[in-house]
Amino acid sequence: MRALIAALGIYGIYRLWRSRSTRPRALLQDMRRDRRGRERPESRPRKVVYEVVEHDGGWAYKVGDVFSETYPTVQEATEAAERAAAAHQAAGSDEMIQYQDGAGRWHEELETGDSRPETEVDQQAARH
Repeated sequence: MRALIAALGIYGIYRLWRSRSTRPRALLQDMRRDRRGRERPESRPRKVVYEVVEHDGGWAYKVGDVFSETYPTVQEATEAAERAAAAHQAAGSDEMIQYQDGAGRWHEELETGDSRPETEVDQQAARH
């Protein structure tokens, strides 16, 4: 029994040491790299679609499940979506970011200012 407890203790210390000695894994898909530091094929910036939809008695744009503020006309909502999409694509400066992983550990990484997604404004819902 003592041997089992000792083995589990050694394994626990090994796992603790290993988790601190490895590079933190990125949660953002566009930051993932292989072991040699090259970008993985799936790490290329994804496409973000801004949808113009009816919302709360007016019009809004949404990305995923998140809505913008409500605009009185579809034209104003479309213009706001186009401005937001253009700003989303604009390159920025390199920044150090911090994030918490699923296990509750904090990581710090450099986010390059040029890894921006492709954007599109979709007015399909506005036409129906």
